[in-house]
Amino acid sequence: MKRFGKLLSIVLAAAALISTLAACSGPGTAASSAAASTPASTADGAKKEITVGVSLLTREHVFYNNIETALNSKAKELGVKLVVQDANQDASKQLSQVQDFITQKVDAIILCPTNSAGSKSMVELAEKANIPVLTMDVPSDGNTVCHVSTDNYKGGELAAEYLVNNVLANKKGNAAVITYSEIEGCVNREKGFTEWIAKNAPDVKVVDVQNYSGDQAKAADVMQNMLQKHADLDAVFCVGDPAAMGALSSVKSANKQVKIIGFDGNAEGVAEIKKEGSLWVADVAQDPAKIGETALQAAVDTVNGKTVEKLIAISPYIIDKSNAK
Repeated sequence: MKRFGKLLSIVLAAAALISTLAACSGPGTAASSAAASTPASTADGAKKEITVGVSLLTREHVFYNNIETALNSKAKELGVKLVVQDANQDASKQLSQVQDFITQKVDAIILCPTNSAGSKSMVELAEKANIPVLTMDVPSDGNTVCHVSTDNYKGGELAAEYLVNNVLANKKGNAAVITYSEIEGCVNREKGFTEWIAKNAPDVKVVDVQNYSGDQAKAADVMQNMLQKHADLDAVFCVGDPAAMGALSSVKSANKQVKIIGFDGNAEGVAEIKKEGSLWVADVAQDPAKIGETALQAAVDTVNGKTVEKLIAISPYIIDKSNAK
């Protein structure tokens, strides 16, 4: 009985000591103890914020402005940190941006290469740092994880089909193309157009193809040259809306009736299409928002260990007076 009483006294004393220690610890220490007992909910278990570096071809084109807007919106939705830079169509500047991304240890890089051929070195630099590279709009000659863009070849086919079936009388006439030779996607638009004509429109001749290098002022000069060389030119397909804007100014100045089909679906192009008697009759529209959102989702999926498609093509569509808004 004495032994039991002594044991009870020891237990009560220990309980009092524990109670005192708990009271002295305060809520902060108590919380720390609880966190230490559940590491999966803190540092060990918390998801690291994903950082994605983006180098845009340019911010001078509304198409890329729309891509950037979509990227920012999607980043908020996914809880991703974006570092967006403008390469300003300068390959050296873009290389420097990629090097900065590597130094910053971003988790993934999304490029809109300034030139399809020559961006391989940037991709390889990132690969050595174990950073996956994806491309948007403009593909790279490097081995990227994923490329997201408009189905450009299909867009060229749509332009050709529209020209033959809706613009040229009796499906006969002469057409020209203002292309952008430095950008693979634009070359694919050109090919889609010329090859569809060759296969499906024997009475339509593509009499001239010239490069405008993404410069609207140069497109105006190219169009002027075409008009001088081909007095009987009926229509021109422009692989980008800036080319179409430049071409339109020259056609108007020359007081010609050459019809124009553009490619992008930008607001200024749609506004021209809507005008009464406009020579700009149609545009192949892209979906820049979907391109940006899809590319960022693919980047996040890649970082999280998921497999993504090597090529994700976004379907284009025709805008003309019937659906221009």
